[in-house]
Amino acid sequence: MSLQGPLETVDLPHLIELAQGMDQPTAVVLETPQGVWRLFVVDGQVVHAEGPNGQTGEAAVPAALQARAGTFRLVPDQAPPTTTITRPWNAVLLDALRQLDEASEASSAAAAPFPPQEDTPMTRPKKTRERIAELLANLLDESADIIGAAVVGTDGLIYSANFPRRDADQNLIAASSAAVYGLSQRTMQQLHEGQFVQTLIEGSDGYLLVRSVTPRVLFVGVLPREVNLGMAFAEARTVTAKLAEILQGLA
Repeated sequence: MSLQGPLETVDLPHLIELAQGMDQPTAVVLETPQGVWRLFVVDGQVVHAEGPNGQTGEAAVPAALQARAGTFRLVPDQAPPTTTITRPWNAVLLDALRQLDEASEASSAAAAPFPPQEDTPMTRPKKTRERIAELLANLLDESADIIGAAVVGTDGLIYSANFPRRDADQNLIAASSAAVYGLSQRTMQQLHEGQFVQTLIEGSDGYLLVRSVTPRVLFVGVLPREVNLGMAFAEARTVTAKLAEILQGLA
């Protein structure tokens, strides 16, 4: 049975998140006055997209993000006809948003009778989810000691995730990280050692770092086996401080 509704009440990133939570291949269908877009989610990853004018793969995503009129459907048990997207969805989404911002800047510049002043806003303010995803992407691009990252709530819900393994169950990782936080917080309280700050879980092939951002939000980092823990801890402190600024007043 498909889930459907008006596009005015939900955006494409939210629909993809809903599809990622399903346990079977799912098609996200956007029916708009401009045509129909279809995006296919398999094992939590967007693997194919197609638009009404022959666009496929990542090229179909920017226009789909602009769909605000019409209806959506989430159709379970729909296998993609092919694979046209191989990068993580967060990376695809960030690139698509960047393209839309650049197009908006170019359009504004062409329409302006005079060059815009430096303090004139040229693009729409980024949403909190976009800012978090961009921060995680930048961290992973620049760090040699953190190879995967997520921001999750202490209730186990995902704000944003960017893991190196495509088959990673993001919902399970978020729930497990929240459980680790809960146990650690209760242990610290029983020992009268203050509030939870972070915990490090060691595996045979790497580490999992869980660090508090706010009382309701956690940063989760995946570290390789050959890691410089001092650098990883420093980078985690820096990114959690930036996340706290982004989430100020929201979490």
